[in-house]
Amino acid sequence: MGYDYKKCTEDISDITCRYPFVEQAVIGYSVMKKPIQCLRAGRGKLKIFINCAHHGLEYITSAFIMKFLYEYAGCIQENKTMLGYNVWEFYDLVSMYVVPMVNPDGVDIAVNGVDITNPYHQKLISMVGIHSFNRVWQANAAGVDINHNYDAGWRVVKTRPSPTKFSGPYAESEPETKAVVDFVRKNNFDMLIAFHSQGGEIYYDFDGMAAENSRRIGEKMSESSGYPMCVPEGSASFGGCKDWFIKEFGKAGFTVEIGHGRNPLELNQMEDIYEKNSRLILSAMEELI
Repeated sequence: MGYDYKKCTEDISDITCRYPFVEQAVIGYSVMKKPIQCLRAGRGKLKIFINCAHHGLEYITSAFIMKFLYEYAGCIQENKTMLGYNVWEFYDLVSMYVVPMVNPDGVDIAVNGVDITNPYHQKLISMVGIHSFNRVWQANAAGVDINHNYDAGWRVVKTRPSPTKFSGPYAESEPETKAVVDFVRKNNFDMLIAFHSQGGEIYYDFDGMAAENSRRIGEKMSESSGYPMCVPEGSASFGGCKDWFIKEFGKAGFTVEIGHGRNPLELNQMEDIYEKNSRLILSAMEELI
């Protein structure tokens, strides 16, 4: 069983009920009209934006960030440290915004497939020419790879809808992409972290435009997690969320590839992934402050 949109939504409802200072909002809607939800924890002027599950098979990133938020909120409420960090100070100085599942349709297609009664079932078959979608699906419900759809060196990778790597008919063509870019433009974030899987690496640059403080922050993230800093190559080097953030705003943006193996990563990797990437987020917030 994977971590699907229903489970993520249940966790969002639970955490906002349990910790009323964690605020919930909707930043847009997917192709299938699912709300793209965002959580905010913190009241500081500094702003960090964390997003997960641009790709359907990478739902472990959503499961990770929700687990992180549960512990983070609990430590704030009980005035405890988290992995040695004073998170109450973070809460006071930094507003953390988290979109746990940028691509809810893609995750549900990857985890649950598409029921034959769903109008998208035949549409997807006719678009991409396959009949079984789970364990291969990375794109949104229009067959577009959202993390190649941002206006940052956007170019055609594949020429038609596909389970992965089709960058869309033009940059920002997809409602999920538009939801993210409109939200970021509205909020003037100081830092962005986009979680993906797999590889255990940190990408911090786009076309030589990395912000002046990006290497320093990335080195702290690397030290805390054990993930090396890298510069992506090939199709991973353009069209992504952090690429667009760096190009558009000239601020520190990172892609973090969590875990090792082949997507979808097994949820039994969570213990190792959780501590490494929790420390990574907390170290990034400390450097931001």
